[in-house]
Parts: sequence; C-alpha cells; structure tokens
Amino acid sequence: MLLNGLTDYAYTEILSMILSSEIKPGERIREDILAEKFGISRTPVREAVNQLVQNGFIVNVKRKGLYCVKLSEEELLDLVELRMALESLSFDKCIERATDKDIQLLKDIISDFNSRFGRITSNTGSDGVGKEISRLHNEYDVRFHVSIANVSKSSKLIKYITEIENLLLIARQRIYRKESRGREIIALSWKQHEHIVEAIEARDKVVAVDMLGQHLQLMRDTQLETYESDAL
Repeated sequence: MLLNGLTDYAYTEILSMILSSEIKPGERIREDILAEKFGISRTPVREAVNQLVQNGFIVNVKRKGLYCVKLSEEELLDLVELRMALESLSFDKCIERATDKDIQLLKDIISDFNSRFGRITSNTGSDGVGKEISRLHNEYDVRFHVSIANVSKSSKLIKYITEIENLLLIARQRIYRKESRGREIIALSWKQHEHIVEAIEARDKVVAVDMLGQHLQLMRDTQLETYESDAL
C-alpha cells in the first residue's frame, strides 16, 4: 500500500474511533500507540493526525500534546449556526436539482432507519435509549443530510457539511445515552426528516428550510440541556 493509502487508512480509523467514542472528547491521543494498533509506521499516522487537526477533530495543545476535541457550548452553537447556513444552501440546490431517484433514495434512508429502529427498540429495555439506538440514529442522520448535499454536485459543500455533521456527532454522543426521553427525540427527528423530504418533493423551499430550522433547533435544544445537566 502506498503512503497516501496508509495515511487515508489511518485517518479513517482514527476518525471512526473518535465518532464511536472509543476515543472520548478531551482524551489524549498518542501517535505511537495508534501506529502500533494499526500495525503501520508513525509517519502516515502523523500525517493523518495533522489532517484531523486541520479539520477540527483533534486539538494540538502546546507543550501538552494531542487531544480529541471537546466542544464548548459556544463552539457547539457556532457549529449549529454554520450548519444551518450550509444546509439551507444544500436544500436549495436539492430542491432545484433532485431527480425522482434522488428523492427515492432519501425515502429509502428514512424507511430503512425506521425499520431497524423498530427492531432494536422492541428488544431494548425502557431505561434510556441505549448505545445501539444512538449509534444507528447518528449513522443514518449523517447519511440523510449528506445525501441531500450530494445532489448539489458541489464537492466543497459536500465536504464542509460532512465535516460539520461529524464534528457535531462528537457532542451528540452525550445526549442519547443519558436522556430518558432519547427515543422520543429520535422519533421526532425522523418525523421531521419525512416532512423535509415531502417539501423537497413538492419543490417548496420555504417549507423545506422551515423544517430544517425546526430540526436543527431540536438538536440544539437537546444538546444544550445535556451541557446544563453536566454542569450540575
């Protein structure tokens, strides 16, 4: 495998560890340990880490080392505002350019999620939403929003939205595993997804952007509640 291939491999593996909370927010990251874990030299790991620093997933603290990013409340709000601006553009492009095939893909994502969500919840205890449900929701939510961005055919827009979605996943790890109303929040989120697709199919930009606003407000409010409860 070429060096670029090893760097891509290391990047993907480290990011996966961050998004799955195997590497937790604020946890120190050591290149030598990661290189040993992946069975590769430190050079591609260092290059991957440098890219993750540039993309905001890892923080290089002077004289202390590398740490997984831990978003503050202010940083969270900034990301939500940026996500709203970028996704409003993404929705506009989707409404203008979406084919019947694109719209069916979005419907299939919703249908697939609801089917898997139903199977998991029927086998999960009532105390909290559970790790598996949280992981499923996060995976499909990112897929849904990136699929809308893909319709734009803008590589930069797709890249920025994907990175913001993944950054917000780090903060979202704190919500659904702790809150007893996690299932209710997730169910409402996917009902909003259904309304968003209906608006896209109807080519109604006003309703689509309004639903996006409600969707992001739900995410913002639940995450802020978690920050407040952690502070108690």
